Amino acid sequence: MPKLVHKVRPCRPSTGSHRSRIHAKAGMPAAKTAGSPHLVTVGHCVYDIRDYVEKFPQPDKTVLLRMPSKVSGGGSAANVAVNACKLGVSAGLISNIGDDRHGKFILEELHSFGVDTKQVKVFPGRTGLSVVLIDKRGEVEVIEDLGVADRVRAIDEKCIANASMLHIAGGSYQMMEAASKIAHKHKIPICFDPGRSASKLGEHKLWKILRRCHYLITNRGEIEGLLGRRGAISDCRYLSKKYRLCVIFKGGRKPTMAFCPGKKEISVPIFKVKPVDTLGAGDAFAGGFVSGIMLGRTLKDCCRLANAAAASKILHAGAQSMPKMEWIRKRFGI
Repeated sequence: MPKLVHKVRPCRPSTGSHRSRIHAKAGMPAAKTAGSPHLVTVGHCVYDIRDYVEKFPQPDKTVLLRMPSKVSGGGSAANVAVNACKLGVSAGLISNIGDDRHGKFILEELHSFGVDTKQVKVFPGRTGLSVVLIDKRGEVEVIEDLGVADRVRAIDEKCIANASMLHIAGGSYQMMEAASKIAHKHKIPICFDPGRSASKLGEHKLWKILRRCHYLITNRGEIEGLLGRRGAISDCRYLSKKYRLCVIFKGGRKPTMAFCPGKKEISVPIFKVKPVDTLGAGDAFAGGFVSGIMLGRTLKDCCRLANAAAASKILHAGAQSMPKMEWIRKRFGI
């Protein structure tokens, strides 16, 4: 089955599929069913407690807070859905929360951002929680309790089938496999950003998901975890060729690169800013990239929007603090 590997389009080409059409005014592919989110994200949704410290604590040492602790929603799938909404793309979330006050807080936050939460399932137990330490350089260290985040559950097939795109943001293997299988069945394009934890499952575990994907977002540490070797650029080429997908490589302080089979490699400079808080920067990048796809932009412009979204996020504190599209457009001229 053909994949999008040269110029980004809202969905995979398929004869007679109205999902490939673009709204004349908004430049947005139509969801299959009215009222369904265009983008569906799958993965974690957690409660973040952020502690801003002078420096990270060492064994048997005490460090002081630079300011009072802050709380907000978090989790990669939730962050990407929130970011997409801020960029003008309707988004829904498939995730788990507990029946505690943290879960209630997260639902209220998601609703305030306009995220569709019909597929956020409430389980008896603890909502996932992250204690995040942020030092003066904006770097982070995280202590996480997953709670019910990876609880096994069924996915409503219609939720994905009626969307225009699926973004998998790590999480349990069962959820990633089930969601990708549904999307593949219904010819829904898939973007996969496994993150550190899921990447460590390795290619031998994730090959079925990779085979179904159109886009893979990764960085140096994650691709080493995925393939168990060092050689990020050559590994990007290997994955792109083997699975016929576009590999989007986040270079950190270096340019973002895109590798698509049979096409010229793309290098897109980052926007250099002084970081306040890098928490959620990768999810802002992913949100920018998939939003660019949904808005019908070229692959290079999708990477530029992703870079701008990440840069704008690290200028603000909190995982879901990325500004809206208007602010990003004015600040970075994208």
